Amino acid sequence: MPKVTEIPAKKQVGSLAKKKETRKLRVAAYCRVSTDYEEQASSYQMQIQHYTDVIEKNPDWVLAGIFADDGISATSTKHREQFNKMIQDCKDGKIDMIITKSISRFARNTVDCLNYIRELKALNIPIYFEKESINTMDAKGEVLLTIMASLAQQESESLSQNVTIGIKHRFQQGKVMVNANCFLGYDKDEDGHLVVNPEQAEIVKRIFREYLEGASCQQIARGLEHDGILTARGNKKWYDSAIRRILENEKYMGDALLQKTYTVDFLKKKRSRNNGDVPQYYVEDDHEAIIPKELFMKVQEEMSRRGSQVDCKGRKRGFSSNHCFTGLIFCAECGEQFRRIHWNNRGCKSVVWRCITRLDKTGDCGARTVYETELKNAFVDALNNLISDSDSYLPILQNNIASVLMMGNPESAESIQARINELQQLIINKASRQEDYDAEAKEVLRLREQKESAMQNDTTRNENLDRIRELQKFITSQPDTITEFDETLVRHLLARVTVFDQKLVFEFKSGVSVEIEN
Repeated sequence: MPKVTEIPAKKQVGSLAKKKETRKLRVAAYCRVSTDYEEQASSYQMQIQHYTDVIEKNPDWVLAGIFADDGISATSTKHREQFNKMIQDCKDGKIDMIITKSISRFARNTVDCLNYIRELKALNIPIYFEKESINTMDAKGEVLLTIMASLAQQESESLSQNVTIGIKHRFQQGKVMVNANCFLGYDKDEDGHLVVNPEQAEIVKRIFREYLEGASCQQIARGLEHDGILTARGNKKWYDSAIRRILENEKYMGDALLQKTYTVDFLKKKRSRNNGDVPQYYVEDDHEAIIPKELFMKVQEEMSRRGSQVDCKGRKRGFSSNHCFTGLIFCAECGEQFRRIHWNNRGCKSVVWRCITRLDKTGDCGARTVYETELKNAFVDALNNLISDSDSYLPILQNNIASVLMMGNPESAESIQARINELQQLIINKASRQEDYDAEAKEVLRLREQKESAMQNDTTRNENLDRIRELQKFITSQPDTITEFDETLVRHLLARVTVFDQKLVFEFKSGVSVEIEN
């Protein structure tokens, strides 16, 4: 007679096991509303009450909990705390069945939806969708779910597209949308417009001022930390990257570039920097400026100058702002810059400037060494020459002003913008009629480049005038000769120093040069 061994039944998880043990299903309900508007909040409360009544009235069911996420999008389950808690309770054997209003309430992401359904199905836990009358334990359930979940995802994609179109329309109307909570220098008024925050505006002005005075982004950040100034988010730590973003942000001069980023995946809410992939919109004079446009453009020019520094072989070189003469002294023999070094010559310590070609031994350059004390004295002598010989230099500066004023643009940036506005309106009209507007779009791109060039020319001209007038004012306002070196004058007035064997040539930003034998 064969030997028979009894194999005990495995403990069941989910509805089948619970029916045998208690004959009552532990049923949980999941409900969700997409937004936190008042009417949606009312719907949220109604759903909770509805499922509580449905479960308690069924004699074969017992309430295992109402899980509800309020104001959370269904395109992803990542931030739906109650949903994730419900799934974990299912895995822990606390729930036998889930009921919910519809697939779109459960998930609009097809992959997430089916994965969770299959995961729960493996635990013998069905989900019942009221609106579609689908029970996931039915044979036809998964086929219907695949179709319905796909439709729900299409609905979400359509909604995302509608939102994108709405945002684009607001951009086209020049309506600026900014999160002022993380925007240093500005708050929002009752109508959502940007208004200056006086206290924070002073921090912004300080950042721009110190940068133009020669400080690096890192030095500015360390200074703000040292003075206990907090960031826009209330943090004590400042990063040089944050300083750079402030210096590059056109909103501080009252303008706004819209659609700097865009959504590339509506399901994952992934955004990417807009590098010409979708249109951008530039709004001028949208709000009160903290930084004058002329000053803002000076900062952009200085950032470009610092970023474009290269050595004699065309290799990019980092910018150092530790000294006012850094990046201004050049070798007459090889054209390379001079570097500041601490020199110990036979026990005699001093600070000198030497040609980088000689220091790096990358070429045959016999440029001389310049002592820093001699360099400072020579700069003071150059300024005194301007003051004492003002009768010669002031007419030169006046001629320079006349030359700059003649550098007019054939067409102003304002007139170009007017043409761009007309074309943009024409494009909108053609798009609404589903007509081709490629030619108009190309013309807009061309005009934008032309306008940018015109603005740069205007800015350069204004900066040149400012520099010339600044030196004029300095010469005429000095009653006596200068006796002490002032590095502020170097940063404001000096453009370049060229080192020759027997002399130093100081070139000022106004276009005037002074030779000092040294």
